[in-house]
Amino acid sequence: MPIQEIALTDQEKQVVAEVQQALGFATIEETIEFLAKQRIREMLAKLAGQELKRNHRHLF
Repeated sequence: MPIQEIALTDQEKQVVAEVQQALGFATIEETIEFLAKQRIREMLAKLAGQELKRNHRHLF
């Protein structure tokens, strides 16, 4: 995965550290990558759901 620098506030760093500890990731980078992937999956699922609602076709 390409390296991308991101700036975090102190509060965001604290939240990421708590998530890291809770999920057992070794590094903050792993934690942020996991969180980003989760968010992308959620957004894709939401978009797919919206697309299904727009296309009222039944595929049977």
